[in-house]
Amino acid sequence: MSISLEDLRSFLPGIEDLLEDLDVSELMINGPGNVWVERAGQGLKPYPAPDLDAAALHRAAIHIARPLGLDPEAMPIIDARLEDGSRVAICVAPATPYTAITIRRFGTRSFTAQDLVELGSLTPGILDYARRTLAAGRNILVSGGTGSGKTTLLNALIADLPSEDRIVAIEDTLELRIEQPNTLRFEARELGDGEVTIRDLVRHTLRHRPDHIIVGELRGAEAADLLQALNTGHGGSMTTIHANNATSALSRLASCAMQAGDLPWEVVCRGVVDGIALILHITRHEGRRYVEESLELCGWRQQDNAWLTTPAYEWNERAPDDPGHV
Repeated sequence: MSISLEDLRSFLPGIEDLLEDLDVSELMINGPGNVWVERAGQGLKPYPAPDLDAAALHRAAIHIARPLGLDPEAMPIIDARLEDGSRVAICVAPATPYTAITIRRFGTRSFTAQDLVELGSLTPGILDYARRTLAAGRNILVSGGTGSGKTTLLNALIADLPSEDRIVAIEDTLELRIEQPNTLRFEARELGDGEVTIRDLVRHTLRHRPDHIIVGELRGAEAADLLQALNTGHGGSMTTIHANNATSALSRLASCAMQAGDLPWEVVCRGVVDGIALILHITRHEGRRYVEESLELCGWRQQDNAWLTTPAYEWNERAPDDPGHV
């Protein structure tokens, strides 16, 4: 059970209009009267909210958490999902001096890959390369910063997977919009006496015979299990990761896999090369989101710990044992 944005209106006085404004993509409350808002990706701006006091914020935190079986008094850091799919992050004392609430709203519109081309987020050449990569049973890593559009791009690429294929999607919070009929969705959960982690779900996924594995975001040791799955079948899979550029995304993927603790760096890096074919790095600049880098991963050079990549703009039929693949 969860609540809606509409339910929050009576608990957040002075910002009711922001909860109703569909152009608001992110609402950040840093404490009493300290509100920032982003509309349509145009950057954060302060919003006057003198009536939003500490008591109101505390009541709002309790109102969001308790329908989910959570208690801010016992768990000062909470991630929740509202009825419309919006994500809410809550932090209360003693983890912070003032109750903080951040709401990220997901728009009602789903963007197709062609929509992204028309908006300038993708070039036709990169889209064609990505589609051919998936059709060839190779895997894609989408990287970018917070709010850069990773989920939007991932949604658009998922929509191009064959409708008859079986997709298993794993997320920390359900955000992806997958319309293919043979789709199974898993969500990580904190339980009263434990948790079901992304890593648990990646391991469990293989028992459900997926054609494609989609992981909403990689953050830790689950990367090792995903790479193992990608290197034993399940081609045309995808995941996202936070990174500043495409090559650092590969290093971060390897570092996450190293958290599993049982493989040397060289083996992990070669696993990345075998498991990932294409990296699409998306960025946000002055309100515009677009794929800034598209790289084909060709290999890894142990001597200087370097990823060997080539720009991926036009598809070619180069064989894996071609000298371009190291």
